[in-house]
Amino acid sequence: MTEIMLEPFANGMEEATVNYWYYEEGDKVEEGKDLVEVISEGTSFKIPAPATGILGEVYFGEGDTASVGEILCEIEEEE
Repeated sequence: MTEIMLEPFANGMEEATVNYWYYEEGDKVEEGKDLVEVISEGTSFKIPAPATGILGEVYFGEGDTASVGEILCEIEEEE
């Protein structure tokens, strides 16, 4: 399992709001493809999937705000 954590994209960034999920829980995701878009201080950032697998639990829905270091979702290995 791979956990996707909110990383700081700019100096001083402390939190970001989830704007759009490109996949739903249970969907297959491919490494390098856009997974989620977040917005911080008016700037949007796309977070690519760091691994290929199945999108597991999503901890923050669209419109939710996450702090840097929090886990946004999990990618499970395919069986």
